[in-house]
Amino acid sequence: MLPLRPPAPPGAPSMTSGAQQALRRTMEIYSGTTRFALACNTSSKIIEPIQSRCAIVRYGRIPDADILARLLVVANKEGVRAGAWDAGPTLPPSPT
Repeated sequence: MLPLRPPAPPGAPSMTSGAQQALRRTMEIYSGTTRFALACNTSSKIIEPIQSRCAIVRYGRIPDADILARLLVVANKEGVRAGAWDAGPTLPPSPT
């Protein structure tokens, strides 16, 4: 299995053109031994040579209730007491 090395921060679209060109060269050099993962909200801001080397996966937003339910499962497995934190006000309101 090839290693997964995310080389760019989630703000990949905010990288300068020069930085994206450097990333493209890095992807070319290590493409035989490494798989790259990029995350962005707007793929049009990623230069075409990088886009052409990527499989585009689109997905919808995870509902807050699902995130909270999973967080509670993890907290329970980690032994975090239910009253040790209050997730209610810390979750941003869902966009409508």
